[in-house]
Amino acid sequence: MTQQYPKIEFFTTREKLLAGREQTVDVLIRITPPDVDLENTKRTPLNLSIVLDRSGSMAGEKMVRAREAALYCVDQMLPTDRLSVVVFDDRIDTLFPSEPVTNKKSMQDLIARIEARGSTALHAAWVRGGLTISEQLLEPGINRVLLITDGQANVGITSPEEIVSQSLQLFRRRISTSTIGIGADFNEDLLLPMAQSGGGNAWHVVEPQDMQRIFQVELEGLVAQYAHTASLSLIPADGIRIADVLNDFELTETGRYRLPNLQAGSPMEVVVQLKIGAQPAGSTLRLLDLRMGFTPQDASAAEVSKAAFNVEFVERNDDLRVNHEVVKAVQFLMNARARREAIDRIDAGDYAGARAVIGQSIAATQAAFAPFGPVEAVLQECQSLEEVAESLDDRDQDRMSRKKLAYAAYSRRTGKS
Repeated sequence: MTQQYPKIEFFTTREKLLAGREQTVDVLIRITPPDVDLENTKRTPLNLSIVLDRSGSMAGEKMVRAREAALYCVDQMLPTDRLSVVVFDDRIDTLFPSEPVTNKKSMQDLIARIEARGSTALHAAWVRGGLTISEQLLEPGINRVLLITDGQANVGITSPEEIVSQSLQLFRRRISTSTIGIGADFNEDLLLPMAQSGGGNAWHVVEPQDMQRIFQVELEGLVAQYAHTASLSLIPADGIRIADVLNDFELTETGRYRLPNLQAGSPMEVVVQLKIGAQPAGSTLRLLDLRMGFTPQDASAAEVSKAAFNVEFVERNDDLRVNHEVVKAVQFLMNARARREAIDRIDAGDYAGARAVIGQSIAATQAAFAPFGPVEAVLQECQSLEEVAESLDDRDQDRMSRKKLAYAAYSRRTGKS
């Protein structure tokens, strides 16, 4: 079957640029993988390991909801999938090793008996989950650890840097990691980087009843995964300079921008700011060349998509429509940076400064969209920012405020929201 490649589109705030002046231009790059008819297409097999915290702090509704989510996961899997479950406190137990999901009742009976107790041997349990997958690695297939915890790594290896480095090493062996942090007591400075380096997703469950919804979104994303190990090169034309990439992507070892996994039919947006010298009216200039490497989910060899962006320069462009999608993409990514700045201020004890940064983001967002009228996504963004701003007035909410800021910034930057 002929490989279908992602659609790559380029947009600027106005379709044509002004001639005769130096300028910094926001370029929205939209990457849309081909859609897949999941109902009529044989999906990629899944090889999952659920690694579930059963430490004492998980007692009560957290554990009830976590068990329900794990049971839901079993329900959604096929006999061609594999599943293992590892539970941990200060001791680690393999509830059942990686096996085909053919006897769902037996798996669910074991999951239903999980109870909370003890401390948090997070690192060793996560390693155990990775090992259960590696012993039955699916090629091709999606091999992923789902780590669920409400606490800190306080038994065994506890260094976030060491654990995150191991997450990257595991990902290079084709085993990705998604993390689900529950409540206000887990370490987001561990779980977020683990997922980012591990090629998975990071989720924050504020209320235990949200757990099953998170599992549903995670599983839907796995089923719809189009490609992994995606990276991006942006090569500006002579005389043009990349001033910024607002997504703040991590870099690969070869200096390319490391992209999240690509989901079938789900657009991913990248915003790059280009510094452009004065150009004559009537001219058309090739501003940028793009190369995107990725490995399709059903293939072992990497593919490359290429695209180029050309734009026309005119004497005036104020009669051209403003593309509010570009405005939104730019503003939301700037808000993500503001959220990270607010976290730095919280860590320094400057709560008034953190609140001021968020207040400025709210004002900037409202001003940017004033000409367009109500936009649902913008209203939701402002509401999210306002809720955090209010919580920053309450010292009892500091840990939760920080987590909400961190996860919202991550979602905006990676397009996971």
